[in-house]
Amino acid sequence: MRDYLLALIVVVLVPLIVRYAWIGILAWFWVGLFAPQWHTWTFMRGAPLATYFGGATLIALFLAKDRKPFPFTRETVMLFALAAYFAMTSHFAVNSSGAWDFWIHFMKILLITFITPLLIYGERRIVWLLLVITASLAFYGFKGGIFAIQTGGAHMVLGPVGSYLSGNTYIGLAMLMVLPLILASARMFHHQWVDLGFDLLRRFSRPISWFLYGVFWLTAIAILATHSRGAFVGLLAIVPLLFWHMQRKWLMVGVGFFLIAVVGVTAPEPLVERWQTIETYEEDTSAMQRIQSWGIAWNMALERPLTGMGFRNAALGYEWWIGYANFEGGWRHVLSPHSVYFGILGQHGFGGLTVFLLLIAFTFHTLNRVRRTARQRTGEIWLSEYAWALQIGLVGYLISGIFLDVAYFNLLYAFIALTVIMRRELEQAPLAATAPASARPSSASEPGSDAGPEPESEPAPTGKDTVMSGTLMGPSSSRG
Repeated sequence: MRDYLLALIVVVLVPLIVRYAWIGILAWFWVGLFAPQWHTWTFMRGAPLATYFGGATLIALFLAKDRKPFPFTRETVMLFALAAYFAMTSHFAVNSSGAWDFWIHFMKILLITFITPLLIYGERRIVWLLLVITASLAFYGFKGGIFAIQTGGAHMVLGPVGSYLSGNTYIGLAMLMVLPLILASARMFHHQWVDLGFDLLRRFSRPISWFLYGVFWLTAIAILATHSRGAFVGLLAIVPLLFWHMQRKWLMVGVGFFLIAVVGVTAPEPLVERWQTIETYEEDTSAMQRIQSWGIAWNMALERPLTGMGFRNAALGYEWWIGYANFEGGWRHVLSPHSVYFGILGQHGFGGLTVFLLLIAFTFHTLNRVRRTARQRTGEIWLSEYAWALQIGLVGYLISGIFLDVAYFNLLYAFIALTVIMRRELEQAPLAATAPASARPSSASEPGSDAGPEPESEPAPTGKDTVMSGTLMGPSSSRG
């Protein structure tokens, strides 16, 4: 049944994408993050859905009349620099054929990253993309949180078997990155900051927001239940930032104190034992493997500081790989760098790591600018809130990335594409002083405010614009 349903979705979506190219971006990120083909059992299992939707999107891109010019920003320039640098390191790679194979795989991710700003613009399309990305991974948070509560956290929360997110560490990081986006989406529905074009969503916006608040807490529980120490450390890093941004902080503190001191709710013993190994890492095989791998990556970069060893250098085998180690333990394991930073360092040298870090720094700075100025400059609270959510998700990635090999995770490059899009939205939006009164927020709609009436949502405009074209954006439909 699942296979036939997914096949029907594909059959419906492909011609829809050819007609409305921007739908292809949503579909591509949906299959890339949710991995629906790995939830089936027979003929659709493992189907190359990204190829189907990506190909249809490329065809639609050339037919589309509503695409935007390519935005040359410092982020996109650094993406081109990263692609070129990785091409150079692949040319000099110790495993040239394997390096070029992975370079082509990475270029497919960058291709969608470059296409996304051409087709996604205006508040409606941007928010729909954010919601698709959020929902694709919040599903696992919702499901994993319920599973963790039912089992008392005794078993790991894992991603769909066969997909990139199947491991506990990868699904843990993915949920960590979208956790702030779930909160921002809940607040967006609660305050109705954006008209998404469906009267049903507007009518049930409050229940949807309550559901999303519940999904937020279930996802936090699911992250802990992955037993991933990298995701746990990342969660510790973003919790203060999330808490500072939340409403009714002291109510949550009181509830937490009641649950712990009165009810006696404590963390399950398997989780506590797992977290305690962070302090006693010398006694933990997995932790020592990471330290060994970091030393290997460092020594590779010292030998070839500009080119590194290239993609898939570990394919040369254990004996070659261990020759760069500072020590060898009594174990043989997957030859992974176990770190974003050491992984890039070993594969692309100090030059490649510098380009990557500059890309991340520019992205973070742009998100910070959008977050701080969007509300005052344009009156678009949703733009500021989602910029904040992406920024906090990026913090989680950067911290967890110390321990996880996720340098080429498509979600990271989705964040970068959204940053470029939101920067353009900020720069091209009318100033708040000249925007229609209905587009400007009242003091009651400010995040953190619990009093005052809710802002009324704008009525959907009429005319030739349609929901599928993504142009029903009220007075702001001509922006972007």
